[in-house]
Amino acid sequence: MMTLFLYVVAASHDPDNVQCVVPYRVNDDVIFFGPCKKPLRKWLRDRYLKTSNDSYPDADIFVVGVNGSNRKRIRKIVWAGSVTRVMTFEVAYNALKGPEFQEMRSHDCSPLHVKPLYDNAGKFLGYEHISHEHERDDRWVLDLTNRRNNPHVRDQGKQLLLKPEADRYQAFPHDCCFLCDNIFFAQGAGIPITDEILKVLKSIQPDKTPAPDRYAIFGYRVDESAEGLTGRYLTTSGKLAEGLITLIRGSSTVLQGTTKRQLRPCKCR
Repeated sequence: MMTLFLYVVAASHDPDNVQCVVPYRVNDDVIFFGPCKKPLRKWLRDRYLKTSNDSYPDADIFVVGVNGSNRKRIRKIVWAGSVTRVMTFEVAYNALKGPEFQEMRSHDCSPLHVKPLYDNAGKFLGYEHISHEHERDDRWVLDLTNRRNNPHVRDQGKQLLLKPEADRYQAFPHDCCFLCDNIFFAQGAGIPITDEILKVLKSIQPDKTPAPDRYAIFGYRVDESAEGLTGRYLTTSGKLAEGLITLIRGSSTVLQGTTKRQLRPCKCR
């Protein structure tokens, strides 16, 4: 059964361009999703990486992002992808070395922001932070582990190391990134929230009061501001997920662009 995750790309406010490095458009076909959205990545890790560090999902999993809040109160779909490979950052660092990944790897704020560390015998020791992405307040630490005082790891500045005999899965519960087939990636024009798309969103959230609208697609908070699902996501499956993806695919064929982007680090929580 198809599963779809919908969330706000909080670091990117432009409804017509993805301005941050997560997600990262590798090329016309591939999107890389590194840090950020820890609950989503933990869901994927729990499902696919309990017994392996590298997995190819056997189910249809889609991730869809809309732009962050803005003064013009315009909300659009800015990217959509179908998950094709789920892996630890260790696997990503060692496997994604083809020419198509070189621009991403060399970016100052690369979303492949940690590299694995090994002892002389090749045993995995932990990670070192190598990018400006999430360097503020050492936020990169929480891209890997669930709390700064995790008893299974040692924090040594730019390095996060496993303690002797530590369980890697317990030490790094957020150690997950993934590749997607590129369905849509805004580079000059996002996908508007049409009547048809809004109808699906309302069907996914039938109990929302007031009901979602074209800007507050997740409804409103108590203070009447638009709900942004901070740190969370909306999920649906089956026919509603299929319907939304069909609408996105229909719009994406006429909106794909080639505008050069100026990317900046993410400031998500």
